[in-house]
Amino acid sequence: AGQAIASYGAQKWWWFATAVVATAGRTLLVGGGKVTGDAAGLISFGMAAAGLVGAVVSLAAVDGDDAPEVYRRYLGGAASCHFSLLFLIGQSSFWINTAREYGLVWVLFPALLVVVNDTMAYVFGVLLGKHKLLPRLSPKKTVEGFAGAALSTMAVAVPLLRRMSAGSEAGNLRRHAVALAAYVSLVSPFGGFLASAVKRAHGAKDFGEIMPGHGGVVDRFDCQVVTAPFVYLYLRNCVGEAGGSA
Repeated sequence: AGQAIASYGAQKWWWFATAVVATAGRTLLVGGGKVTGDAAGLISFGMAAAGLVGAVVSLAAVDGDDAPEVYRRYLGGAASCHFSLLFLIGQSSFWINTAREYGLVWVLFPALLVVVNDTMAYVFGVLLGKHKLLPRLSPKKTVEGFAGAALSTMAVAVPLLRRMSAGSEAGNLRRHAVALAAYVSLVSPFGGFLASAVKRAHGAKDFGEIMPGHGGVVDRFDCQVVTAPFVYLYLRNCVGEAGGSA
């Protein structure tokens, strides 16, 4: 998409840089004392504004009877690029904040729960799957796989978090483990279903045809895009602002 726009490739890199500065880059710059939060916000906004001006100017330079089609292809490609940045950059900013304020365990624990849930959904789906869950989006996902994965994730959550957070208060750990496991089991899979819809729309088996060079690696993070924000916001509200284990 957007091949008729000469600067389209450069614009994608600019959008990528803007997303990094506005999310993970902002956290690192402000946390490191390099700039203030207001200054970081102004920088990222300025980059976004410059990107907007560049995009409009490049569209205005298109001439000919096929201009409307060029616009459609360009905007479609731009939408795909920004959606991809949500997966690659958006979740990383929440993970960075979580690791800095609460410790790496709160990044690894939810990530492992997602792996357990994804793996057990496949296992239960293969062994017991008879009823399709969302056949038009993800034909291989089944109701049995979804339910079995949820039960498995809930079962391993408490002992896993206890082992990863030795020395923390058991009651709080149990509550946090159950809350995160419930979210990972009931909500996070829908991030994968949304990714499936995107891949089907592009006729791709994985994101390798949408974001060349990433392929299956990016597919492993489809559920994390909705998990990372929840984990950080949950910890902020239920654990507090102090860093370290709960």
